[in-house]
Amino acid sequence: MIRISASEQVAAWLTALPPQTKHRVRLALRGLVKGKGDIKGLQGPLEGFCRLRVGGIRIIYRQVSAREVRLDFAHTRDVVYEIFERLLRNREES
Repeated sequence: MIRISASEQVAAWLTALPPQTKHRVRLALRGLVKGKGDIKGLQGPLEGFCRLRVGGIRIIYRQVSAREVRLDFAHTRDVVYEIFERLLRNREES
């Protein structure tokens, strides 16, 4: 069984979602555990990460091990990649 862990950002973001949206995201995460859903590997500076699409929401994650998926960042489609890329750059510079 694959275990899902989440960053503090993802956990707080999911908690703040409206109930209907939260339900859709939870269903998508259950599918992710089974390798199902709108999943795509990312390229360029985000290579090594994947995204799970749930309507207008994107959850960026990575496979940490054969048994664990780590949800690194979540936000709406229009800003998720730009913000996450900036966060990665800031981590590397620190």
